Amino acid sequence: MTVKDIDHVVIAVSDVAAAKASWEALGFTTTPRAVHPFGTANSLIQLGGNFVELVEIDDPAKIEDSSGDFFGFAAHNRDFLATRGQGLSMLVLTSEDRDADQAAWRKSGLRTYEPFNFERMAGQPDGSKARVAFRLAFTGDASVDGLGFFVCQQETPESFWKPDYQRHENGAKRIHSVQLATPDRTAAARFLAEFSGGSEDENGISLLSDRIDLVAAATAAFQELTITVEGSAEAVRTIPPEHACGIRVRLVSA
Repeated sequence: MTVKDIDHVVIAVSDVAAAKASWEALGFTTTPRAVHPFGTANSLIQLGGNFVELVEIDDPAKIEDSSGDFFGFAAHNRDFLATRGQGLSMLVLTSEDRDADQAAWRKSGLRTYEPFNFERMAGQPDGSKARVAFRLAFTGDASVDGLGFFVCQQETPESFWKPDYQRHENGAKRIHSVQLATPDRTAAARFLAEFSGGSEDENGISLLSDRIDLVAAATAAFQELTITVEGSAEAVRTIPPEHACGIRVRLVSA
């Protein structure tokens, strides 16, 4: 399996409008609120090749519970908010071939679910709308119970990525790494290496350009999101957790 990189992180929030305001106050540009057909709504912080997705529950009646081989994205984030509160609920990696990735997971013994395709209309910087479409495959492991993992293959990158959305007042350029706390570091490292195709080292998993760092803790949780600031001369800057929906975000000079 080809080594992957971070595609995006999902942050479950109780109110997308409030979350957008917090991130914008910290110098990030956000996209217009958009509605999914399965009960959630989102706003994105697009960066250089990856992004942050702020997700809220829009219509609980449209949410389909996870069952058997079906993994419900909306149900996962609804349950995450109910049990853990706001925070990083899912890690998503890049994919050039969702079906091949899923086959590789199955061969290595990872839990797999039915593949999932969806599309929506995305607001463009000029105020127009354009179709964006995605092919997803989900997995998971008991060592990181309560967190969601999937790959995302974009069908319409030309409609999704927009330079106007990737310009941020604070100079943010890319998600560089996420930090994952787990009660079973050995099992988590094994799962994440098979999930990503990356290589394990003493601190976590090395991806193509990015990283997943691991720390031992009583429960599984994402703790920190690191974003590089390209060409910045300033020292490492920490964004207070309350502004990032319960997570710790660092802007790091490249």
